[in-house]
Amino acid sequence: MNSYTKYVLIAISVLTTAMAVPAFASNYDEEACPDCGSDIYENERSARLSEVPIRAWTDKNLYDHESEIIVQGVVSHIKEEIPVTVRVISPQGNIVGIQQVHVADDKTFEAAFSTAGVLFKENGVYTIRVQYGPQEINDRMTVEVLGTEETTVSCDASELAVESDTDVYCVPYNAEGVDVRSATVSSELSSITLKVSADSDGFITLEIPRDVLDSTSDEGDSDFIVLVDGEEAEFEETQNDDSTRAIEIMVPEGTTQIEVIGTYAVPEFGTMAAIILAVAIVSIIAVSAKTRLVLPKY
Repeated sequence: MNSYTKYVLIAISVLTTAMAVPAFASNYDEEACPDCGSDIYENERSARLSEVPIRAWTDKNLYDHESEIIVQGVVSHIKEEIPVTVRVISPQGNIVGIQQVHVADDKTFEAAFSTAGVLFKENGVYTIRVQYGPQEINDRMTVEVLGTEETTVSCDASELAVESDTDVYCVPYNAEGVDVRSATVSSELSSITLKVSADSDGFITLEIPRDVLDSTSDEGDSDFIVLVDGEEAEFEETQNDDSTRAIEIMVPEGTTQIEVIGTYAVPEFGTMAAIILAVAIVSIIAVSAKTRLVLPKY
């Protein structure tokens, strides 16, 4: 056999061996993992790769003011007696909904929040946060609430509807020569602001409930500060009892804004939200204390 023929035979042998290796590997893979490539295998593999402590979502991204926001989620591991805390935060940064829900045996949970009422009166983007035990085990999402929502609070003709971020308060008043277009109360500024129009000199009397706005010091009641179009104005306090303080303000022609400033205004979260928040805080403290008392076993 000459050298040329010998080289040709060697080349054919190497090529045949190289072509046989993939076929052997393919047969081996099929026997070792018969389900590879199937939908079941890929779903299980994706679940393992994407496993996180907690994941949540909503049934929709857009709601009106007569809807129900459904929050659903799943946890990777169930912690006995530890609830999932779900908070809804308004576009203004206030907590307008909070619930603690238990995790089902299949590791899922669900909470529902109604957008009807004054707590969800703002149009805009609401943030939903879920937490499972420690702060680092959390998830968040956003939804949008749009539309026109009619207030559920109805004030008499002799009362002003004074709006806060989370509620509406009825404040008795009397006015002459002054048309009140809107009234708001701010817990941050401790003030009531009236947008008005005055075609002539006139006056307005406000009977302000102390739980809406008050002005106090260590010695007792202190005077309000009244601004008319940004300038400090004179006024007369005509009534002062345990529940109400009434003031009469002279309003010059052409006035557009009146501001009454005290030392305290309505709570930022509103009555309902404050109660819900208090209950949630007490529950979290109780669960945290119980968890710390459980000693590890070795």
